[in-house]
Order: sequence, then C-alpha cells, then structure tokens
Amino acid sequence: MTYQIQVQKSAKKQLDKIPSIYRSKIGKAIDSLAFDPFQGKKLEGELRGNYSIRVWPYRIIYQIYKKELIVLIIEVGHRQGIY
Repeated sequence: MTYQIQVQKSAKKQLDKIPSIYRSKIGKAIDSLAFDPFQGKKLEGELRGNYSIRVWPYRIIYQIYKKELIVLIIEVGHRQGIY
C-alpha cells in the first residue's frame, strides 16, 4: 500500500524557510513516508496521535489516516522549537 502525502499550508511555509541544504533531505524523508508511514516515533502528551521523524536537526510532525491512505504533514521545524 502506498500512502498519499499531503502537506498543510502552515507546514509548507515552515519548509520554505528551511535552508536548501536540509530541504532536499527533508523532502526525501517525506517521500519515504508514502511507503512506510509508521517508521516515525509515536508522540505522546499534547501531540498524542501524531508521529515524528528526525532529519537532523529538524523534525517532521505528521498524522496517518489509515482508511484514506493519507499521510498529512502538519509541522516541520528545528528540533529545539518543534515540540
């Protein structure tokens, strides 16, 4: 099963602010979620139900919709300010 990747507008804006040397790595990580969305860490607390993957020094926060086969990227940011 291949999941469709969707990116929220706010996450797209955050991604546009990231230096280009990291943007390509982040793009590859996001693309990999289409084939294995459960590779990320399950989050707890306020972000319960979301997942996170690391692309040092950044984090990608996303949600998985199993029935619709959608991965929704909700936030992309530096590890110090993302949580």
